[in-house]
Amino acid sequence: MRLSAQIISQLLSSYLWDNPSILEREKIESQTTEQWFELYQLSLRQGVCAIILDSLIANKIDIPRPIKMRFISATDKIERKYRQKVSVAKRLESIYSENNIKLMILKGIGLAQLYPVPKHRPCSDIDIWLFGKQSEADRILSEKYKIAINEAHHHHTVFHIDGVMIENHYDFIEQHSRSSKASIEQTLKNISTTEEHYTTEIDGTKFYIPAPNLNIYFLTMHAGAHFAAENISIRHLTDWALFLKSFGSEVDYPMIINLADEFGFRPFFECLNSMCISYLGMPKELAYCTLDDEKIVAKSIDDVLNYKQKEIPNNFIKGWIFRIKRRFSNIWKQKMVYNDSHFSAFIL
Repeated sequence: MRLSAQIISQLLSSYLWDNPSILEREKIESQTTEQWFELYQLSLRQGVCAIILDSLIANKIDIPRPIKMRFISATDKIERKYRQKVSVAKRLESIYSENNIKLMILKGIGLAQLYPVPKHRPCSDIDIWLFGKQSEADRILSEKYKIAINEAHHHHTVFHIDGVMIENHYDFIEQHSRSSKASIEQTLKNISTTEEHYTTEIDGTKFYIPAPNLNIYFLTMHAGAHFAAENISIRHLTDWALFLKSFGSEVDYPMIINLADEFGFRPFFECLNSMCISYLGMPKELAYCTLDDEKIVAKSIDDVLNYKQKEIPNNFIKGWIFRIKRRFSNIWKQKMVYNDSHFSAFIL
């Protein structure tokens, strides 16, 4: 693991769990400007730039002024985007409330409330769940507020308010790529109807958020889909660790483990816990179970840190060749998330 990744690990571990003794201050502060720049770029790419700045400030670590200004500028952009999304979410909640529609926030600004500084979690769009009233809500937005609704997606519609993209989910996960996903989706919906709804307050407005058993299942499958298809980031690990810190004691783990065994995602579930312990310094007592395979955990962390995102070629044939190669190169990850046929998944 290169130096920048090691130091990010220490800074996150120290800040998230109030454990400054883990810091190798001499190693950190002796970095060259070029090494600090590499650390900055990695933290930005991995979605933890702002929280790394928080840790640097909290631990009173001096860094070269040009690098500090880059951290501050990037953090300012993250904060402005967060405020924009909160403003749009509040407007949307008001519209839906006037029309007797309940709004649940999935991921994004909802998970941000678990962070030491919520506005320092990057949020790309707003994902919502409307308790079965997805179609009615889209019709109201289209007819009453003249908001264009894009229906060309597998498991959600898309619309924009003030430049912010909103995904209105009629399914929690997309189901077209795996035969097992229909059963996974039905289980998610069953849990969503049996659990008591949770709420969180964001800038003075209350929003519904997934209850713990729904959220741990949803977050596992959401991260697992990204992991199996391409990759996840340090931000995904941080989301997971902070969710367990806040709600882990309320999770029905025997039920989740039974589902994990049934649908085949137990290796990934356990690996998430192990990666958070190994890389983020998450206390072991927060993890119900861990993957007893140090090589796979190390390989998974390396994939998180070093995955190279490549563009799909525009050429039809080259594009399909690219997808085939990517599919087969990720089989080791797919086996951790799904137990259905990898061949059938390819042809779906």
